[in-house]
Amino acid sequence: MSLRFRPPELQSFNWIFKDSPCFPVSAAKINIITNPKQFYETLSERFRFAKRRISIASLYIGTGELERKLLGFTIENIKNNDNVKLNVLLDYQRGTRGEVNSLSLFTDFTNGVSDRCKLALYQTPRLQGSLSKILPSRYNEIVGLQHMKLYISDNSVILSGANCSNDYFEKRQDRYIEIEDEDLANFYCELIDEVTNFSKLTGKVSSEIDKSSKEVAVKNLNQNVNKLINKWKEQQNSKFMSLDLKANDTWIFPLIQMGEFNINLDEQATCTILETLPKGGFVKLATGYFNLTEKYSKTLLRNCKSNISLLMAHPNANGFMGAAGPAGGIPHAYSLIAREFWQQVIEYNQISRVQMLEYERQGWTFHAKGLWYYPPGKQFPWITIVGSANLGERSVKRDLEAQAAIFTSSTDLQRRLHDECSKLHSYATECSNSLQERQVPLWVRATVGLFRTYF
Repeated sequence: MSLRFRPPELQSFNWIFKDSPCFPVSAAKINIITNPKQFYETLSERFRFAKRRISIASLYIGTGELERKLLGFTIENIKNNDNVKLNVLLDYQRGTRGEVNSLSLFTDFTNGVSDRCKLALYQTPRLQGSLSKILPSRYNEIVGLQHMKLYISDNSVILSGANCSNDYFEKRQDRYIEIEDEDLANFYCELIDEVTNFSKLTGKVSSEIDKSSKEVAVKNLNQNVNKLINKWKEQQNSKFMSLDLKANDTWIFPLIQMGEFNINLDEQATCTILETLPKGGFVKLATGYFNLTEKYSKTLLRNCKSNISLLMAHPNANGFMGAAGPAGGIPHAYSLIAREFWQQVIEYNQISRVQMLEYERQGWTFHAKGLWYYPPGKQFPWITIVGSANLGERSVKRDLEAQAAIFTSSTDLQRRLHDECSKLHSYATECSNSLQERQVPLWVRATVGLFRTYF
């Protein structure tokens, strides 16, 4: 018996069973969170009442009032329940920036329960040795980051692009999808553990890797993550044979992207999905930072037959707007890159099929990313991709990213995905003309090509 989707609209995507482990669930087990406040409240609720485990992967943990309150809930639960363990994976460069940082906050809060609270700080192999000392703080983060955003409590997994930080709890729009499934939670916990084994633990380097050798790091982590993916593929495939497909109307496929370690599952699957979409369908894409790779651009303009809309942050909704130094030019750089992409749309005669949109909301920034696919003649999306990746150069080549493709035949979940997508697009306006007229500083135009893979 071959593994395949039952709904006719999804059977052209049967190839994905060979690429990623499949986690079938009921749509009733999926909770779509649509705003930062609800995201914070959900995290607080899950961490406060976890009975067994809390596992987090994020770029960093902020040090403001909301983050302290959240960590306080979490540690109080651990102190009151001997069965709960906390594992946190952050990026080393971002998590140790400044005197008060993620590391110092974690150390302060876990005093007395440190035996059940573990913090791992990932550092890209590109920064091993003298390079990590040469590059100044903040700028050393452009080389490569731990960028996965996973929030696990017992059997609940929240897939997001949002960091565990005050901005993301108030007026920074992202996406957040919660899935209740023990197998999926186990998979992502094991993934976090694999990266933890290649990270710094409480000031010490894990013994499982020789950090002085980039080649060893690439080889070992590549082997371990691929071994993990293959193990879960075999395990889930065997379960799928006897599965009640009526009770499990939704299929989750984790998509891991670690270009530094030659793991490109997210890029490969996303491109194949786009190439598989038929004429008459509609795919809506979103990215907080518009910087498509050449492969993604060619896939969208040459190989994708469906209609396309691309939603990105207006410069006013970009988190770097107003930043000091070179970082302040980043929103202008994204506008320039978007303008260049629109020129390709014109050159390929795709104006009737491709639309470019910008998100702008007073006082808010935009960080949402992902994909929604509407089959021909359908009002609601049947597929979404959600997670931390931005379809850009950094996501593909430098950072560690965790995504998931979600396929569903549930009308209820399709409606809820449509509502999520519609809410994001309610603050969107078409921008192809304004991109042509927007002024970009000369120094940004002169340097954007040199540093394009760094942001």
